[in-house]
Amino acid sequence: MTFSRKTLRIGAAILAAGAIAALTACSGGGAAAKPDKPIEVPGASADANKYMNELYDKAMEDGKTDLVLYGPSVSAQKALFKVFTDRFPGIKVIPQDQPDAQSITKIQAEAESGNRIADAYDGGESPQVAAQPGLCTKADVRTGPEGFEIPTNFDGKLTYYALRYFGFVYNTDMVKDDEAPKNWEDLLDPKWKGKLSMGDPTVPGGIRYILTSLMVPESEDTWGKPYVEKLADQDVQFAQSEPNVASDVASGRFPVGIAVYQGFYEDTKAKGGPIKMVFPVDDGGNFMSRTGMCLINDAPHPDTSQLYINWLYSPEGQQALAEKNRSYGWTPDAPGPEGTPSLDKLERLPFSNPDPAFNQPYFDFIDEQFKK
Repeated sequence: MTFSRKTLRIGAAILAAGAIAALTACSGGGAAAKPDKPIEVPGASADANKYMNELYDKAMEDGKTDLVLYGPSVSAQKALFKVFTDRFPGIKVIPQDQPDAQSITKIQAEAESGNRIADAYDGGESPQVAAQPGLCTKADVRTGPEGFEIPTNFDGKLTYYALRYFGFVYNTDMVKDDEAPKNWEDLLDPKWKGKLSMGDPTVPGGIRYILTSLMVPESEDTWGKPYVEKLADQDVQFAQSEPNVASDVASGRFPVGIAVYQGFYEDTKAKGGPIKMVFPVDDGGNFMSRTGMCLINDAPHPDTSQLYINWLYSPEGQQALAEKNRSYGWTPDAPGPEGTPSLDKLERLPFSNPDPAFNQPYFDFIDEQFKK
């Protein structure tokens, strides 16, 4: 018996539906009662609060109060979700962790089968889901500051809402604070040869975009291709996956990890590992990843996803991003995570370019250097 790709995708959607149903059933408890008075989100304008209440009321009246989020490491945002659901009683966030490629496959399968499960895709720079025809719809964000243009891509189908940072990590049992690499040039010190770890840059992932940002025209005078060649000559070791870089360093397998996403570092640090992060680096080579959300077309709970992205752009949402998610918000007055510089004082590398044609020559060069 043979199966087409379409059959396999639809089968995956059916299995996913069962998994979501089981997860929802296991969560237990009835929905919290809707308050008698309208919700007031602190700092939001009267018009913004009115709009969020309209979305909230509609979700509650229709009984469509779940928010199913697909994306890599979305479950790591539970503290952020709690602030949101505490503000809007009765709303439930159901995170489903899965890589970009798997998210695309499942969302496509759900669209083809008509059995849609996901309400939104939440991820980093990757625009793959939003780029697929018919999968995403535009977010209607009305909660940003007056005159502020909400950052989007792909004709508004990908809405950016946060900035997350990457840094170097080191094992504090193996490396003294004053000996840890503080910039990209420090990584070329002969003492680190064979002792550096990072994600595999020859496969899709954040490290490819970070290395590319070191080579684009805006950066080539400082780093450029010669720097990437020298870094490859350091015999950098590849972790099994990008999330494993921080855990490999904390376990003592390697003393230093390169370009580690803040969330992976925070998760490892929370487990008690002897690990610290260097951020910001002192040469201006700080990489910031734009985190975006794609609202799924014909989603089962459309009002909850619109409510969530609007709440994220409220003053409370922007504050929660810093305090609960250690992310930078996008609005001009958004605070940064504790202990980090404000965005206007942070020197950084250019944002990733979402155009595959632009990136491919750089990816080819990276493959050539690191597949030696």
